[in-house]
Amino acid sequence: MSRLSDERISNLSHKILDSLIAKHLVDPTRRGEILALLKNGFAAFEQSNEALDNEVREKIDSLSRKVPEGSEEWKILYAKYREELLKRQKPGTIKKQGG
Repeated sequence: MSRLSDERISNLSHKILDSLIAKHLVDPTRRGEILALLKNGFAAFEQSNEALDNEVREKIDSLSRKVPEGSEEWKILYAKYREELLKRQKPGTIKKQGG
C-alpha cells in the first residue's frame, strides 16, 4: 500500500486551499487554520488506511494455510477482506490502530 509523504500531503493541502480561496468558498484570512485542518484530514485518512491494511494482513496471516504475499490468491483475498472491513465501518469514522 502506498503512503502519502508529508511533502505530498502538504502539496495537496495547499492546492485544495488555493482552489477553495479562488472560488471564494473560504475566508483567505483563515488560511493557516484551514491548511491545518486539511493536513490533519489527510493524516487521519492515512492512519485509517494503515490500520485497515494491518487488519487485512492479520486476517490473511491467520488463515490455516499460508498464502504467499503478492500471489494472485493473496491479492484477491486482500481485496475481499478489505472490502468487507470497509463495509463494517460506520461512514465518517476512523478506526485507530491498536484501539
